[in-house]
Amino acid sequence: QDLVIMNPPFTRPGSDWEGDERLSDYVRQFRGLSNDLETQRKMSDAARRYARGTCAHGYAGLASYFVALADKMVSDGGTLALVLPLTAMQGISWAKVRDLVRQNYGDVTVISIATARAIDQSFSADTGMAEVLLVCRKSNSARSERGLFVSLRQRPRNEMEASEVARAIAALLENTEFRTLEDGPFGCNPLVIGTSEIGEILDAPLDDGPWSVMGLADCVVAQTAFQLAQGRIWLSPMPEHEAPSIPISTVGQICQVGLHHANIVGTGAQAAFTRTEHRIAATFPMLWGHDATREQYMIVNPDSQGRAIAGKEDRARDIWDTRSYAHHNCDFRFNSQPLMAAFTERQTIGGTAWANTQFDSRVREIAYTLWSNTTLGLLAYWWHSSRQQSGRGRMPISAIRTMPTLDITRLTAEQLAIAEVIFEDMRDAEFLPANEAYRDDSRQELDRRVLTEMLDLPESILEPLELLRLKWCAEPSVHGGKNTRPQG
Repeated sequence: QDLVIMNPPFTRPGSDWEGDERLSDYVRQFRGLSNDLETQRKMSDAARRYARGTCAHGYAGLASYFVALADKMVSDGGTLALVLPLTAMQGISWAKVRDLVRQNYGDVTVISIATARAIDQSFSADTGMAEVLLVCRKSNSARSERGLFVSLRQRPRNEMEASEVARAIAALLENTEFRTLEDGPFGCNPLVIGTSEIGEILDAPLDDGPWSVMGLADCVVAQTAFQLAQGRIWLSPMPEHEAPSIPISTVGQICQVGLHHANIVGTGAQAAFTRTEHRIAATFPMLWGHDATREQYMIVNPDSQGRAIAGKEDRARDIWDTRSYAHHNCDFRFNSQPLMAAFTERQTIGGTAWANTQFDSRVREIAYTLWSNTTLGLLAYWWHSSRQQSGRGRMPISAIRTMPTLDITRLTAEQLAIAEVIFEDMRDAEFLPANEAYRDDSRQELDRRVLTEMLDLPESILEPLELLRLKWCAEPSVHGGKNTRPQG
């Protein structure tokens, strides 16, 4: 076919998180039409056979199977147009779909909507979830290195408005040289109808990781996040020659990231604990879930304890060996939770909400906690996380390992000593939710001390950093529509 258009069903068996393979969930997508369990199993087996060698992935759900089907249907030179969940551009289980597009398609355009409510980020009539439009042209002879990412201010209200938006995008595609993600934090091409700016377009690389240039109210935030991942703090309107460099690595390269919660507590072969209420002298303390009221300070107390299952004592000791002081947020609600990283006074096992980040010394875990909770640490998390829901970023263990972060292992002994002083001075500092960083005195004090004292950067960086805070907190994917967002 020369043109294949699909709005496939998004039903999926479970989440993108590893280890969730309950049978009742596994056949969820085949429960319709009054199918009995045996029929569901046969359909699941048929789907698995069909998926071999394609981009289809069970955790991504049926939509990825329909992408594989569409790819088989469209001819070389033909156009593919799909409505997909936003997580298709970022989720790990969707990586094969993104690889397929990079390797076999050109003229890639991804359209998303930069609004706060999920229902307003949807192109479908009834999903009520954030979605993207993926439009691309099949080319079996060329690999696509880049794509154009369009962020609309609002969903078109009717077919006539949608048609005008499409015409405006098409006109820009034909006549414009687009600013790129790598150009520096100076914005991108506005999408205009008449005198109204209805969105922005940014040219960005189609990396083998997440495609994060989506749902943006201000492309400068994405351009700044990209530069940070390359090791430069280049803030708008700072000229390039004034942008300081800092050592950047990935979390998995500088520390040992802990286990998925299903490999700690549960009935699986790898799990070795049951979980009960925390006690002051717990043998195996755990930082398991979220409680925003407990997370207003960088030091957080464990909320649970583990009890080793009889016969699994050796495995329990192996799990205990992953304990740490510093813990990485796996499910960050930017508009209600303050911390990207939490610190426990005792070494503690992580859980569903917190992953262990184990360094070779306590002071390095202190430095990691400090950096992670700066505005730049929050930005790095947001950029790398899956933002299917506004005001929330999710990150499974495998994604945590690849998240850019300050390379704590390259800090000097003097810098680490300064980190200890900052931590002790700010251990009782109360933080606001992340989306309120623009008005959070504690966050701003942490920024100042980490950047100018621990990293010895010039004070002049603080003024453009203030603008970045405001821009990031104004992103719909950060504030989620809460009235604590920047106003005016």
